[in-house]
Amino acid sequence: MSSNNTQNNTIAGALTYPTRSQDEVLPNQPRQPRNLQGLLRFAMEATKAEDAPGNSELGPIDDERRKFLEDALKSLTVNIAEVLLNAIRILTNTERIRSIQFGEPLPEDVQAAFDNVLEYIDDIDTANDFYKMGGFAMFPICYGSENEKVRALASTVLAELCQNNPFCQEKFLEYGLLNVLLTLVQSEQGEALVKCLYALSCGCREYSPACRSLVSRGGCGALGAALAQDEPSARTKAAFLIRYLASQYSDAKEQFIQHNVVRTIAEQLRGGRDATSEHFLNLLCTLLEDLDPRVLDQCRDPTLHLKETLEQHLGHPELESFTEEKEYCEEILRKVFVGHKPVEIVVEEADR
Repeated sequence: MSSNNTQNNTIAGALTYPTRSQDEVLPNQPRQPRNLQGLLRFAMEATKAEDAPGNSELGPIDDERRKFLEDALKSLTVNIAEVLLNAIRILTNTERIRSIQFGEPLPEDVQAAFDNVLEYIDDIDTANDFYKMGGFAMFPICYGSENEKVRALASTVLAELCQNNPFCQEKFLEYGLLNVLLTLVQSEQGEALVKCLYALSCGCREYSPACRSLVSRGGCGALGAALAQDEPSARTKAAFLIRYLASQYSDAKEQFIQHNVVRTIAEQLRGGRDATSEHFLNLLCTLLEDLDPRVLDQCRDPTLHLKETLEQHLGHPELESFTEEKEYCEEILRKVFVGHKPVEIVVEEADR
């Protein structure tokens, strides 16, 4: 190895300071930082020497500077447990939450409490710690609020806690929150309904005990009704959860057939193409997978005009860019109507 390489073994980009003899006078040093912005400024000023002309003798950061930087970083570290406990204290304050009236904006401390919880609980370990700290006590209080924003944020928190987290899904079922959501899904509107369905989906999917409990408690009927809601995002989330349940649980599919969700889907499709259409068509394909005669009969109900609706849907020019949506239409038409002779409706004139 050449002598030039042996003289400079510092790592490129490392924070370094000029080497000096004992008698060398130090230049003015950067001001010691007190926050993150100051720390970044400190690092930038401290590394200016790397670009100074005629100064190629660089050494690693000394122990004193290293200790200072470590202490500065520690001072900026957030105590997550303390943040969550403070948020829980606010969100479980019954008097405070009940004081928020219908339609009012949330007080700053309540909004901040929700924001702080949502900031950290996407980590599964933190979500489980949130439960152990008593965080689930917030749900009966927040769901009892007349303020729709409080209920919507409570559902968002519950969804984030339970998503792909069997521990919190177990507690979701154990604390009776499934029953609460099944009640709310029948009365909520707008964003509160969207978040309610989101929490219901996250609490149940991939957790069989919750799915079976939903079916046994009549949740399929409530989900079927949600397909007809005005809010497109609510219809989409309902269709997504129904499709999951129908594909995984035969008793759930049986209930959806009995509730004739095919009629609701057909009526929504007849209203025109929108962002929910692909999800409805995908759901209909799922219900038709085993060609259940009852589903075929429901699709062929002449009062639904499903064949004409699907043919018109395929005529949308923009559908060329939505391959799956187009394929769903074609699959339904093939399974339900190809080779099937439509039943003619004969209206007999009353005897005179």
